[in-house]
Amino acid sequence: MSKIKRLDTVIANKIAAGEVIEKIGNVVKELVENSIDALATKIDIELIESGLKSIIVLDNGNGMDESDAVLAFERHATSKIFSVNDLFRINSLGFRGEALPSIASISRVEMITNNGSSSIKVIFEDGKFIEKTSVPSNLGTKISVTKLFYTTPARFKYLKSPQYELAVITSMINKFALANPNISFRLTNNQKLIFVSQGNNQIIDIIASIYSKEVAKKMISFEAENRDYKITGYTTNPIINRSSRNYINIFINQRHITDTRVSSVLKECYEQLIPKNRYPIVVLYIECDPSIIDVNIHPRKQEVKFSEYNKLLDLIKNTIQQKVSFESIYQEVKPEDFQQEKMVFSENPKTDYIQGSLEIENLEDNKTVPEPRIVIPDIEYIGQYSGTYLIFQNESGLYLLDQHAAAERIRYERYIQKMSSENNAIQDLLVPIKLNLSNEIVIQLKDYLEGLIAFGITSSISENTLNITKIPVWFPKGYELLYVEAVVMKLINEKSLNSRVIVDDLAKSLSCKHSLKANHYITEAEANQLVTDLRTCEKPYTCPHGRPIIVNISIEQIERLFNRVI
Repeated sequence: MSKIKRLDTVIANKIAAGEVIEKIGNVVKELVENSIDALATKIDIELIESGLKSIIVLDNGNGMDESDAVLAFERHATSKIFSVNDLFRINSLGFRGEALPSIASISRVEMITNNGSSSIKVIFEDGKFIEKTSVPSNLGTKISVTKLFYTTPARFKYLKSPQYELAVITSMINKFALANPNISFRLTNNQKLIFVSQGNNQIIDIIASIYSKEVAKKMISFEAENRDYKITGYTTNPIINRSSRNYINIFINQRHITDTRVSSVLKECYEQLIPKNRYPIVVLYIECDPSIIDVNIHPRKQEVKFSEYNKLLDLIKNTIQQKVSFESIYQEVKPEDFQQEKMVFSENPKTDYIQGSLEIENLEDNKTVPEPRIVIPDIEYIGQYSGTYLIFQNESGLYLLDQHAAAERIRYERYIQKMSSENNAIQDLLVPIKLNLSNEIVIQLKDYLEGLIAFGITSSISENTLNITKIPVWFPKGYELLYVEAVVMKLINEKSLNSRVIVDDLAKSLSCKHSLKANHYITEAEANQLVTDLRTCEKPYTCPHGRPIIVNISIEQIERLFNRVI
């Protein structure tokens, strides 16, 4: 008896759905791509409960006739591919109808479509055809998806919070809008407007909607081409940078892709212009003949294989590096910079290491300073080498101290103590600090505002801006915005700040952000204070990343170098 049987169509579609539809955003992506391929100029996405209860995608595209409306729900049915050669010159985002049978197999789908001559409504549920009727409608297609994943309940456990799922969808629509500035996109959730683009071909307007008007004003346009590629787009002035490479948007022939080498080249263009582990906001458009790229190397076509790849990378680097190299990177003076600071001095002030100056830290909530331990012997400061290494001496020999590693260790232990304490002092800001974030980050952040309050940061959200009104006292002056952003991104990525490992990682990150840097000359008093504070640390010999802080060269070793040992 034969053991191999042809799968039932419904089962086959459910298996295909498992490969194509992993989360709510996949449904939205497939439907919006179909609308774009149908030459729509207006696409509305309406969600209820972040799409779990209902997804509606309405477009004014070409629509379909009666036979196509039903055929679109069959596997391998397409209006885009007719021969093998077409696979090597793909101009569409998808193959109209390729995902519909997968979506219909795990939900209820109602489609109303009008191609200008006829208007038809078809309904599929759990992969089965339900009905087909004639109904009046406008030109285009409206697809409603409900009961998503109800026949595959195992999928529910892979879904995250509604805000997270909405943020994923918002990010996706942002990229669709950037890739298609001629199309008007409108995204709503529970009838609340989340994102809108005008479809006026003004990319800078879309950037303003996603990243804020302040960011859009700092964007630098670029354009260049060689024999195979043409690049256009916008990148930020070096003073505008972010902590994640997710702000780098790359499009090839209007298709959004991810490419680590292109992202790395874009980061290299800002070498020595922005801090380490910071990234520019970039919208990069690449145009080329479809025959010199392969979009089929990734299941969701998110990666592309390029011919003449190095020539493309050289074009990008030479163009953008030249643009940003001549930009003014002076920070603008803001009104809040002139706010009067309330100076509070503790009985035992401790030095706070900031590049270029030494400030007095407010220790009102912790007035007792630990007694110095004799972990570092008495040493005399005699100079500094290369603006990086402090030189001390005593009767035993020389001591070289890495000033950045030392300051980082001091900060790290101080921050660990502060973040582990439940009674940290909080300060009200006379003028709120404003942190501009992308709209998908803002959506996710709404789930974590209580986590920020528990950390000591009180804020409110308005459009794409986080308005910070309270911060921990231990945030160093002048670096409040940088610290808030680091906490926000860590909270969103880790979902919590309660874990000891997460707190430790955050302390390491913050301690490095503005500790006394290499190639910075300090005074003798500052050098001696650095050693004094280092003596109070539990582990004064290495930085939080394990690099040595102090190197001792004994007098015997020195004499041996000069052949003075008898």
